[in-house]
Amino acid sequence: MSYIRIKEVNGKEYKYLVKGIRVGEQVLQKVVKYLGPANPIYKAGIKRKTNASIFVRKLNDDEKRKLKTALHSSDAFTRDRAKIFLFSSERMPPPEISRKINCCLEKVRGAIVCFNQNGLESLNRRKAKGAEPKFTEADKKIIIIHFSKSPREFSVPISAWTLPKFREHLIKFKVVDTISIETLRQILISSGARLKRSKRWQYSPDKQFGEKKEDN
Repeated sequence: MSYIRIKEVNGKEYKYLVKGIRVGEQVLQKVVKYLGPANPIYKAGIKRKTNASIFVRKLNDDEKRKLKTALHSSDAFTRDRAKIFLFSSERMPPPEISRKINCCLEKVRGAIVCFNQNGLESLNRRKAKGAEPKFTEADKKIIIIHFSKSPREFSVPISAWTLPKFREHLIKFKVVDTISIETLRQILISSGARLKRSKRWQYSPDKQFGEKKEDN
């Protein structure tokens, strides 16, 4: 027969599983298993934060009305976000929202965080930042200064710049490392510069046009 026995050690009580063993006419107690403190004290640990329990902040009446209107938007991004915000306002956890609207969990969590930071602006997709211009305004000014001078000032034996020759000149003088004919043309046009067309000068989208023309 087994039973639990409480034993005090250094002022603290501990539980043991004890089994009675008969030896002759006596019954001896044998400890079978240590069961731990009789009155365990569990320290309250810091709860781990989890994104699974995040919700949108409390909505006011105007926000609820606008979100319900956004459910009928022609933009799928706006519709999905409106659904996420409304479901979350009803205390629906992100995993359940992701299953309900058939989208990834990270999208739901990100949308909720965005709403709590930016409010209804989160209904609109943010425009991606455009690529930084390859040539600064200072670069363009230097290009225009070179273009304003006669090719002969740079020992180029022609009376007026052509796009291929001017491009070659800019690279030779290390004004630019490289530049396409089309980009060069746009820079010149935007500055109001005009190319003096000669009978020999033509322009073609063919990338090897300049080389072919020089060989002729």
